[in-house]
Amino acid sequence: MEKKNKNYFTRKNLIAISLVALYSFLTLFVGACIEGNHNFFVEDNPIALLAKGFKFSVIACGLSGAIALVLMALYIIVGFVAILYIYRYAKVNNIKFRSPKIVLAIVLTVLFCLLLSIGIGVIIQRPLNASNIGTLFNFLGQCLFLALIIYLIAFCLLGSIVMLVVNFINIDKEFKSFKHNELPDFDDEDLIKSDVSQNFEPLANQETSNVGVSSGIGNISSTSIKEEYNPKALELDDREKVFPSLSKLDVEYDGYSIESIESTDINLFDLCNQFRLYLAKTEELYFDIDTIRFFIAGLATSHFMILEGLSGTGKSSLPRYFARFTNSNLQFVAVQATYRDKSSLLGYFNEFSKTYSETDFLLSLYGANYNPDRLYFFVLDEMNISRVEYYFADFLSILEYPESEWKLRLMHLPYDFIPPAKLDDGIIQIPNNSYFIGTANKDDSTFTITNKVYDRAITIDFDERNIPFEVKEDVNEIVLSKTKFASLVNDARSDMVKHLNVDDYDKFNSITNYINEEFDLTFGNRVLNQIEELVPVYVACGGTKETALDFLLSHKIISKLEGRFEDYVKDGLKSLDSLIVKTYGKDVFVRSQKLINSLIRKL
Repeated sequence: MEKKNKNYFTRKNLIAISLVALYSFLTLFVGACIEGNHNFFVEDNPIALLAKGFKFSVIACGLSGAIALVLMALYIIVGFVAILYIYRYAKVNNIKFRSPKIVLAIVLTVLFCLLLSIGIGVIIQRPLNASNIGTLFNFLGQCLFLALIIYLIAFCLLGSIVMLVVNFINIDKEFKSFKHNELPDFDDEDLIKSDVSQNFEPLANQETSNVGVSSGIGNISSTSIKEEYNPKALELDDREKVFPSLSKLDVEYDGYSIESIESTDINLFDLCNQFRLYLAKTEELYFDIDTIRFFIAGLATSHFMILEGLSGTGKSSLPRYFARFTNSNLQFVAVQATYRDKSSLLGYFNEFSKTYSETDFLLSLYGANYNPDRLYFFVLDEMNISRVEYYFADFLSILEYPESEWKLRLMHLPYDFIPPAKLDDGIIQIPNNSYFIGTANKDDSTFTITNKVYDRAITIDFDERNIPFEVKEDVNEIVLSKTKFASLVNDARSDMVKHLNVDDYDKFNSITNYINEEFDLTFGNRVLNQIEELVPVYVACGGTKETALDFLLSHKIISKLEGRFEDYVKDGLKSLDSLIVKTYGKDVFVRSQKLINSLIRKL
């Protein structure tokens, strides 16, 4: 993953560094004013008179004293910058500031700066005795104290003047106060937007005839909203009140994404095998190795996956424990029968309280934008207990777009409202480290999942309970970053040996051409792309090209013959079964042949 080009320090940090630097230079200036030999300024200069007012002794510091003062001023700046850098390092890398590692780094920084400033200043004193050292510390203390007094007086004076001038210039303008953390520390984003909106209800609650919302950002139209303009609807409070939890995440990350995490060195083959053994040893869950391979290859092919089958076969457990095994983030959502639109997942704006009702799903998706190198899994448990096309429709469409357009509008924001950092103009980005996995049962209590949904997903069937096996070796959890996973996938796809060759395509086309001619079913571009992406990754996981093709053929084409009872279908299926055996052999396309025989029995 390419690291984003962002300044390491925030604007507040740079302001603090500037103020400390001004204080250090002021200390040097004060030292030059009160130095007893008066080599730089006259004896009765204002600062020297101030020192006399405090009854400070006049000290002729000499060259060694001047060097000690310069070193002290210099290392005040160096020490402050170093400590601030350590603080930012802890923030960016998600390390607690009070951790032993960070505390030790700060202590060592302070000792280092003291050694190179005051320590060297003491050593160069001649003669090196207690009297000279005491005089040096007395001189440095006078400089620091007087500089602090002058600094505070000047700060208050200049601050008062600036306040007077600014308020005088804006005397006829509306006054707005900003609370702590309302203005974020971003160097590349201007969060003050000028989008005037006439409606703040969640888009999902609007009639589709009134709001042009279907799939992408380009389809959202505020001009088609027919409600009358209401000025009071534009009055939103501070973002901490409108989006309290999202704003809290901004404060937690201080506006900076954690761009990279350390990952375990592993390949796809070992990833599949170790995860399977991990499930068996730690959770007593036993999966066929092909199920694990298709699960991981499916993640490399699509950001949307459906795990379908019998209850109690481990559909929910598989993604849950994969997230634990790889130290990834997991958001588990128990889908309710009342889910009707995207607000069930993403929340909605409450017109009465003037706050946004944030969901755990939204918070996790928002946090994924701050952790682009960590894998995020969103499990929609029993996703077909409500109609998937209703509450997940926006995601289904948007995930078809280029990744830069994976954006969803939560709400329209009024003019001059400053939203949370990762909610630009009320729009949230779906980052490419996010994967959506739905589990589905096949029974009378659930809705049928349509072909529109199946076509966009990688579907894995869980129809059998697997036989337990013994694991003797130790299996430990790993860390799998998004960067590492993408690298493994790219390595697999760059190996042309793992791709289908001309002979593979010719054999497979003989099957698909027959299906097209006999049943009027064809592979679309979406399925062809899935073949190109899934096959090499599945082979890298330890599988074969034929097994991958069998998987896709059964789920993407033959499954669509379910519910067709025309007279010719039964004979056509028998001929298809014979063609598969003739082309590939008897026990190669096991899934397809099993499904064909199941369909024949129903006819």
